[in-house]
Amino acid sequence: MRFGGHQTFAIRGGWLYKGLRLVVEDPQRMDAPDVADWLGVGRNMAKSIHHWLLATGLAEKELSGGRRTKALRPTDFGKMVWERDRYFLLPGTWWAVHVQLVNRPAFAFTWNWFFNVFSSARFERPVCVEALRRHLASAGGRTPSPRTLDRDVACLLRSYSVSVPRPEGDPEDVMECPLSELGILLHSRQTGFYHVDRGLKPIPFELFGYALAVARKRFLGREASGRQAGGRRVGGRRTDRPSAARDRSLTELAHEIGAPGRVFALTAEALYELVASYEAGGLVRLDGQAGERIVRIRKSVPAPEWIKRYYDSTDQAGEEAA
Repeated sequence: MRFGGHQTFAIRGGWLYKGLRLVVEDPQRMDAPDVADWLGVGRNMAKSIHHWLLATGLAEKELSGGRRTKALRPTDFGKMVWERDRYFLLPGTWWAVHVQLVNRPAFAFTWNWFFNVFSSARFERPVCVEALRRHLASAGGRTPSPRTLDRDVACLLRSYSVSVPRPEGDPEDVMECPLSELGILLHSRQTGFYHVDRGLKPIPFELFGYALAVARKRFLGREASGRQAGGRRVGGRRTDRPSAARDRSLTELAHEIGAPGRVFALTAEALYELVASYEAGGLVRLDGQAGERIVRIRKSVPAPEWIKRYYDSTDQAGEEAA
């Protein structure tokens, strides 16, 4: 688990483009003493960009340089983004970045905990920090200092929150993290409270599929354990239900760790509305089974393929508009 690699800086507009460009064009430069000059930022900001490239899954360590190297190389995800949306202009790219952050506890543990474990919809920052501390204490092991946890939570909240009422003419507006445009978190400037918006959000179908594909190992691991325990009884006989990542109950999709309901901060009702909109477009099918709604996606697709399909769909929409 890592805390604080961001140097208290949330992702800023243009940072991921600058960092990814250097990783693609000159990966060893990330290990150079003058990397901050190449990125056009301060020294601590350069460290933050390095951290965010790893935490978002856009880059990984260049292992050939040894354990202590800071040199990076682009991941398959990073290569796809660089090829199709290098300036990070499309909302689907930021949804994909968000999915990566929530599913990479080794680099962004607070993100993973906040979306998968923390359940308060309205809270103040100290309450969130204390909840994280208790979670870590209950898990055993060494707990970071309260100051470290406070900084990590503050960075997360700053990454997603939109202040209401919005300040007018505040130069800090330009420093807002692009993740705040996903509509996940509101911050009341008057009361200091944060509110998680768990309502319906405009999530492209391909990004819904991407979140499912990223969570697939977790789903399959639980089902493998269930089969080892003897399966379950249906109609008086024991059966091992074959698992397909494309067939999931709405309950699983809403509440399981790493599932879209958790990752996208959706209530069960909002998730149902979202899936129903996909069904209306012929993208999924909703079936009833033993009193449960089952979501059936026509074809199981690997995570990178979902991102490619998203970019293909945006290219096609742009051509049709032209």
